[in-house]
Amino acid sequence: MATATRALLAVNMMIVTLGGGLVWILGSPAIHVGASGLIFGWFGFLIARGLVDRSPVTLGAAVVIGGLYGSLLWGVLPGQPGVSWEAHLFGVLAGVAAALLLRSPVHAPRLRGVDRP
Repeated sequence: MATATRALLAVNMMIVTLGGGLVWILGSPAIHVGASGLIFGWFGFLIARGLVDRSPVTLGAAVVIGGLYGSLLWGVLPGQPGVSWEAHLFGVLAGVAAALLLRSPVHAPRLRGVDRP
C-alpha cells in the first residue's frame, strides 16, 4: 500500500507542477482557478499508462476510461468563455508525461492465505 501511495503522490506532484507551470508560462492572461487541470491530468495519465504498460489490466482500464470519459477531451479546446482550456490541455500533457516518466510494474493483487505453486 505504501508503494501505491508514493506513486499517487509522485503522479499528483508531476501533474500539478508541470501542468501548472505550463499554464503559468504559456497560458492566457486570465485567472486560472480549480482542480480541473489535475482531473484532466489523471485522465491523460490513465490512458497513456494503459498504452505504455500494455498489460491486460492497464489496457483494460484505459479502454474503459476512454470509453466512459472520452468526451472529456473536448474540454482541451477553446470554446467556452471563462473556462481555462489551457489548464485542461496542459493537465492532459502533464499526465501523459507522468505516465512515460514514472513507470513502475503492475502486479496482480495477492490473495492472503493462498499458497503459491
